[in-house]
Amino acid sequence: ITAGRYARAGEFPWHVSIQSNGKHICGGTMISALWILTAAHCFAEEVPPDLTVVVGGIDLNLPLEEHKPDSLILHENFDRMSMENDIALILLSSPIEFSNEKIPICLPFIYDIDTWQHCWVAGWGTPSAAVAVPTSHVLQKARMKLISREQCLERIPQLVENELCAELEGGERGACQVDSGGPLVCSYWNTMKWFQVGIVSWG
Repeated sequence: ITAGRYARAGEFPWHVSIQSNGKHICGGTMISALWILTAAHCFAEEVPPDLTVVVGGIDLNLPLEEHKPDSLILHENFDRMSMENDIALILLSSPIEFSNEKIPICLPFIYDIDTWQHCWVAGWGTPSAAVAVPTSHVLQKARMKLISREQCLERIPQLVENELCAELEGGERGACQVDSGGPLVCSYWNTMKWFQVGIVSWG
């Protein structure tokens, strides 16, 4: 996360670390006890044999609960060039037992970006885009602002139909490459119920 700050324990209990060979490669979101939502571009066509999904904590240096994937489903119309339909699902081989630090995210039922408030991204990504430093072992968060499709097309003419734009509050870029697959979460009408509005794909 660029310009991020450390998340508190249990603040993003749906956020998972997808790891290969014990190293964080992408974020993901717990949407049920068995299913993880993430980005398709994190993977080749098949699940790497050493893939694990790490849940239930913010510090990757601590021993955390690990789950093996049973299967990987990439969106059938995912396009690696345009990044259209950059969506994947991981089916876990064993269910996650929910707790205060392991809670699935709600999926949205509203598609008007003006409805959403208090949007955030989180991740273990490179803290600074300018300097090649190691990824953070503690989850970081950044407050985001949704941008209208019209505004986004002015900046990114190649934007495809099912992509949503958000920027760091203050105008800088928010997410880095290794935050791919993590959720953009928002609440609405000050309810403080959290919904996944997007998946970090590129930017």
